[in-house]
Amino acid sequence: MSSRSPVSPAAETSVRGSVRALIDGTRRVRGALDAVRQGAEGGEPDPPRRRALYDLALRQLDDVGGHLGRLSEGWPGAVPPAAPGGAEATEGSAEWDLLTDEVCWSPELYRVLGREAGSRVLSLDELPSLLLPEDQPLLTAMVTDCLIDGRPMDGAFRVVRGDGTVRTLHMNGAPVLDEYGSTASLRAVLRDVTATGTPVGRTGATPPPPPAPAGPAARTTTAVRELPPGPDAAADRTWCDTLTLPDGRTLLAVGERPSGLSRDLLVGTVRGLVAGGETPQDALELAAALLPGADPVGRALCCVHDPVTGALDWGRTDGHPAPLLRHDGVALPLDHGGPGEHLLPGDLLLLHTTGTGHDSSTDLLQALPLPLDGHLDADTCADLAADALAGAAGPSEDGQRGAARVIAVRVGSGAGQAGHG
Repeated sequence: MSSRSPVSPAAETSVRGSVRALIDGTRRVRGALDAVRQGAEGGEPDPPRRRALYDLALRQLDDVGGHLGRLSEGWPGAVPPAAPGGAEATEGSAEWDLLTDEVCWSPELYRVLGREAGSRVLSLDELPSLLLPEDQPLLTAMVTDCLIDGRPMDGAFRVVRGDGTVRTLHMNGAPVLDEYGSTASLRAVLRDVTATGTPVGRTGATPPPPPAPAGPAARTTTAVRELPPGPDAAADRTWCDTLTLPDGRTLLAVGERPSGLSRDLLVGTVRGLVAGGETPQDALELAAALLPGADPVGRALCCVHDPVTGALDWGRTDGHPAPLLRHDGVALPLDHGGPGEHLLPGDLLLLHTTGTGHDSSTDLLQALPLPLDGHLDADTCADLAADALAGAAGPSEDGQRGAARVIAVRVGSGAGQAGHG
């Protein structure tokens, strides 16, 4: 027998009235905020970040009003909230701090994504790994646009949950600015919309044309390897990034960021600038001007490769080694940046950070036991290059071998035949 005391009709009426008062208050706040936004739009144009925050606040107020409305409609006998780890959640939130790299997920988000409560959270750069491969560029573009232009994240994509099921999630998010107007963090709400049939893509965007049939260019392969630092070495600040750009070219970048700068912020800035049309060299220089700090980019190398034509454009900051190119068994160190270089079928392109202490690109390439027929893929080449780097690595300033990262690109038979520039 329940020990719970029955609720008197008078008390029930009072609580119901309080819920309705909250609904009315939420509507008034929503209307006032909308009026403020419209008034601001009538004067000086708002920065994109401020518009994104207006939109996010309005959507969240709409959500609050909807939840309160359902509570009022179901009175009395409203369904109690599910206990943690119980009924499946349909909505969760997250925040990524770009200054400290701290990530915070709500308990509900773990259940939305089908992950164990308390398991490792994912950075913005790692989050696309949960998506179907064909949806990953969408999330990457949404995050990049939010970081660079303050554009709200508003779109749907498909994730593969821990139990192997595929669910469609809708993501709403916006940047949070610090006192200087710079992006300090990103906040987002992810909602499971599988049951509603929400299409994949940005909200309100025109569906993209169907992809062209895969051709010989798909045979060009890319692989990434990481060499861990020595047990007593300094903190690992190396980074690398590979991304298929909207025009089909591939962005390849490696570097060592200075302490105090978020990897997500650095990678997102470089991605956004290159995707916006900047050359690799200009992207690095503009990133150094846009990001906070005396030397925010540090030592970095950025390349853009067209797998169809074989064209290669690259740039670097002072102190970072140039790309390493091996062609027909001959080492061809690239000693000048910019466009004009073309990779040919069978070529191997290597990018690596400076943490290994290895500074002779020609010796490194000549030491790799690669056959001349071009049958090895990027994974095998990256393994061989990483082993060569580890064997040739010298200690860092603290006497320990530093961390390092390697990107290998093995050019397939679909690349251009224009020849090396």
